[in-house]
Amino acid sequence: MATDQTMPRIAIFNMEIVGTVNPVLPVIAELAKRGCDVRYYLTKDTYVADVKSAGASPVKFDEYFLRWDALMEEEAVWFQAQGCGEGLAALTADGMEKEFLAFRWLHFALPTGVVLGKRLADLWSKEGSWRPDLVLYNVMLLHPYLAALKIGVPGVSFSTYPGPGTPMHLYEIPEAERQAVDDNLAKHPGMQEANQVALRLFGVDVCASQLQCRFYSRQLNIMFSVPQLQGEVPKYQQALLDDSTFLWVGAVDDLKASAKRASAPNEDPCSPATKASWHTPPGVKVVVVSLGSLTVDMRWDSAEHVSSLGRFTGREVSHRLWSELIETFKDRSDVRVVMSIGPRADARSMLGELPSNFVVEKYIDQVQALRHADVFVTHGGCNSIKEAAVLGVPMVVVPFCVDQPSNGFAIERAGAGKCFPDPLATPRGAIADAVMAALGSEAEEQRRCCRLLGEALRKAGGAPAAAKACLNLLRPASVGGA
Repeated sequence: MATDQTMPRIAIFNMEIVGTVNPVLPVIAELAKRGCDVRYYLTKDTYVADVKSAGASPVKFDEYFLRWDALMEEEAVWFQAQGCGEGLAALTADGMEKEFLAFRWLHFALPTGVVLGKRLADLWSKEGSWRPDLVLYNVMLLHPYLAALKIGVPGVSFSTYPGPGTPMHLYEIPEAERQAVDDNLAKHPGMQEANQVALRLFGVDVCASQLQCRFYSRQLNIMFSVPQLQGEVPKYQQALLDDSTFLWVGAVDDLKASAKRASAPNEDPCSPATKASWHTPPGVKVVVVSLGSLTVDMRWDSAEHVSSLGRFTGREVSHRLWSELIETFKDRSDVRVVMSIGPRADARSMLGELPSNFVVEKYIDQVQALRHADVFVTHGGCNSIKEAAVLGVPMVVVPFCVDQPSNGFAIERAGAGKCFPDPLATPRGAIADAVMAALGSEAEEQRRCCRLLGEALRKAGGAPAAAKACLNLLRPASVGGA
């Protein structure tokens, strides 16, 4: 794409997960509409077409995501030259021993962020190279934050999570123990070695000024949410957040319109049966059930759900819920249940013979489904709860991990549904009873609360507010209009 050097140049960095890509696409489109040269940095080709369609030029960078040990090995000599030794080697070894991705990431985020930040700054500093005027980055990525500091341009973080109080990487640790985990990791000799490199090369004390794997900008942080959905910020983290500016822009697209959205790379086209399932006779209620890709695919065999009864896999949590819904709603003529069960071969077999009023698919178009739903049984992913709220659909939240319990509690506080954070320990029938209540006795009040929450999400400013705030950091109130 030909570019004009007078056009504001925006570099965007994101996670390559469909739930983080979709909220950014309308922002890309808005920046492009305002005359910006937008370049979107990807680690692989999965979302190239979506990025191009939104108006950005895709650029390949950082093929090391989830291969952090390979990057550390490749840069071993460089790290030694920077004064890193046994401490960093121990940090890398400790990280590779962690069973769960979240804890491996905590160990690698700083050292890999430093070396990738250097590579990025070097790339942009070459004579005649494309150089951004502003860097917009997912708050979980360190290297774009550091590179922006190095070349002296504004860095703006964004988060698709509901707010800074949401537990992410430490979700498996009891809340009372999280500060100790944070503190001990920051004191790890390898973390201190990498932090000294960050301080010397980029002028920032990452361990002192940032939360683990949440690298907030001191200039602007865009939240694709509203304050009503954020979890409570732990007291020990609040001082770090007080230094930062947050802009809550709510929902970034109108889900009642048929906007183009990215799909997960392994999603099959929806079958005719799924599309036909919305054509229900008068008086038949529709219950949509979707527990998200973490539960029904990526963590299907991984015991990452923390319960009062122990740790459980995605398979166990899914079976617990699905079997209860089948027992309660089987062959009812007034309820149709549409379930998205994911790609695992044993997911379908564990259900046995399906009742006549159940429709089961590997994947469904969730937004399309919610347009027809009376109740949404969900894992409580950040995008799922926002989609349901915008479309006014009451929720029954059965969380699995990460931010999902916090999100479910936020939905319950708002009166927009019920949350069951410990489904394996919940008396059998209670979750189905909550679905029944959302279809009947509590339907009117829950829908009213959903509409209020959805209205707050729609009125927060969306993609135009996000684009305007970014451009105001370059030339206040003059770039791209109001």
